[in-house]
Amino acid sequence: MRTGLLQEKKDSTRHLDGLRIVAAGAVVVLHYSDYVKDHSAGRFMVEHTLHFNLFVDLFFVVSGFVIASQYLGKVDDFPSIWRFLWRRLARIYPLHLATLMFYLVIAFALYFGLAKTDNHARYPLSDIPAQLLLLHAFDGQRLTFNFPSWSLSAEMFCYLVFPFVALVATRRRAPVVALVILPALANSIYVAATGVEPWAEWINKGGIFRALPGFNLGVACYLFRDQIARRPVAPWALSSSLTAFVLLGWLLPEMAGLLAVYAIAILAIQCDYSGATTLLTRLRFDRASAYTYSCYMLHIPIATIVLTFGARALTNLPGGKLSLLPVAVVALAGASILSYHFFETPLRRALNDVFDRQFASRTTIPAVSSSERMR
Repeated sequence: MRTGLLQEKKDSTRHLDGLRIVAAGAVVVLHYSDYVKDHSAGRFMVEHTLHFNLFVDLFFVVSGFVIASQYLGKVDDFPSIWRFLWRRLARIYPLHLATLMFYLVIAFALYFGLAKTDNHARYPLSDIPAQLLLLHAFDGQRLTFNFPSWSLSAEMFCYLVFPFVALVATRRRAPVVALVILPALANSIYVAATGVEPWAEWINKGGIFRALPGFNLGVACYLFRDQIARRPVAPWALSSSLTAFVLLGWLLPEMAGLLAVYAIAILAIQCDYSGATTLLTRLRFDRASAYTYSCYMLHIPIATIVLTFGARALTNLPGGKLSLLPVAVVALAGASILSYHFFETPLRRALNDVFDRQFASRTTIPAVSSSERMR
């Protein structure tokens, strides 16, 4: 019976898990295309994949959903909140620190004249404190070091806010919807008043405020998952919506694209909790979902090694960086698997064990599910 229940719970998020690895792959395509934009194929990809940056917002929705499923009702006092935050840091911080150290080595080599670059703005020493403290989605410098890590800073802000959201949710579910609408409305008012870019484009300046509506939407979707499951939706709606967004999303205004990503996430939840089978589950994308975070955090360091250093070393290579793209993709896949199994997971377990030994007597520790372990 217990095995069946665990399998049912695992299977219930197959669409969300599949979307996570699709989203990570889309972000890789977006950034790797930029490395080869000197070629016509690269320019075409850059022009038609800029909307892939909105897949990061899909991560925020999925994160809110998963965190709510694991921690609602379990973060109601200081010890449990501290445990929650520790476990989130144990999951995301080691790889963030490792990739940051990789770029700090390059930065110091540049400052001591041991290396050269055409992009000194990528390595500002003044941004290091914000990077170390995961504050660079609040007031960091744009696209520095391992720049996709801005979303970790944004996620950390959402984790800090989550105990308040959970408190609201345990009393009444409806106000959580307001916690989706109000931050989105505040962002929109700020954009209208200041004339800055749409908030779906915020990264290092205000990325934390971009993340909050999506994260809270994930929490709300978890609370209303049964109602979402009962909505009549065609089985092909998710696959066709995802395909249409991937192929034609570049035609949409930024905010319309963001709403499309939110809708795709909700459709995935509807499929998961209504028991639907779609092309996404038949292709079993969810089997690779454990490596989503590794892939997301390592794809730029791998690009630096293969597409920057490798291209410089192999100056006479036919096709240049374009011919190195398959090498980068294979290297990323291997590095992601190795990182997850031999770096992230052992460190996460060790850090969690340290906490449990120190604080086990002060707080009740709920079991950790496979969904939490993968995030």
